[in-house]
Amino acid sequence: RTLARDTDLWHDDVWIVDSTPVECARSRPTVKRSALAGWAGYGYCPSHSRFFWGLRLHLLCTPGGLPIAWALANPKADER
Repeated sequence: RTLARDTDLWHDDVWIVDSTPVECARSRPTVKRSALAGWAGYGYCPSHSRFFWGLRLHLLCTPGGLPIAWALANPKADER
């Protein structure tokens, strides 16, 4: 954020929010032994038309592509 504040893009009136799945495991045995079991979960990604086990990456950026903030969340959490 410190580097982003030094650019002209930081003061842009428009910021864009999007999210994408971060798949952490594919097989059921891998899911069971994963250290992410308390964080990750099952979710559905409509844009990819598939279910996944993992996290959802939420990214806030400027129209020029400068990342402002990010967060990892359980995929069952409401995106709003």
